[in-house]
Amino acid sequence: MANQALETQLIFQTAIGNQKPHTMRGISDSACPFCDRNLLPPIIKEDGDILLIPNKYPILRGSSPLVLIETKDCDSELSLYPEDRLLRVFRMALDTWEEMMADPQYASVLFLKNHGPFSGGSLRHPHMQIIGLADVDYRLNVREENFLGPVIYRDDAVELNISARPLVGFTEFNGILRDKKGLRDFCLLIQQAVRFVLRYLQGGRFNSYNLFFYRLAGVSYCKIVPRGVTTPLFIGYSIPQVGDNLPALVKDFQTRFFSDQSQIKIRGDL
Repeated sequence: MANQALETQLIFQTAIGNQKPHTMRGISDSACPFCDRNLLPPIIKEDGDILLIPNKYPILRGSSPLVLIETKDCDSELSLYPEDRLLRVFRMALDTWEEMMADPQYASVLFLKNHGPFSGGSLRHPHMQIIGLADVDYRLNVREENFLGPVIYRDDAVELNISARPLVGFTEFNGILRDKKGLRDFCLLIQQAVRFVLRYLQGGRFNSYNLFFYRLAGVSYCKIVPRGVTTPLFIGYSIPQVGDNLPALVKDFQTRFFSDQSQIKIRGDL
């Protein structure tokens, strides 16, 4: 750990932030900085068109930010990937996250993905972010209970559930990886949750989501969060809300994605 006297907030460097391009629909018509490989900073890792690069805009003070470009197709999206690409993207991202978490210069390492105009991101091109923080430990702000709730799928290695005590609310899906032998299924469950959010949740009203990854007591978690306008009760009072329809959501998800509870199933018509 870089600094035993941990900070409790991050400092946003406004001058750097003002230089960032924006390509989300409705924000601006800036050219996508990830589409022209010749304009990218030096590539750290690559697997075909899956690239890991330094973030040119380190907007958070005391951070080491990396960007993983998931594909050369600017209009694609994680829910559309065939299994091979999905696993290659996640392997590079997870391996990099592991490497940075093992580095003592970081108090913690964030791993996240923004998609859509309500996600808080600025670029449409599919990408993930891995950010080493020198002085802030995100684990102080989360508890194991934030990742527990009605189970959609579970076996010895992986689980997918809906938070009974979400961080923000209302509907937060949790992927849980307890054993690395379940890595493939962990990735597929995350993809299925994203598909459910974009196509079926509340009649398909959501066009934005976040993925947030956590490591707590040796277990890896991914929180899949549909994004819209954040509830004012959370903004003003930090009080999360949870819906009274969790059992119905579990049943709907299982009906759409699983032939039975003994297998992870990707239906071809999805």
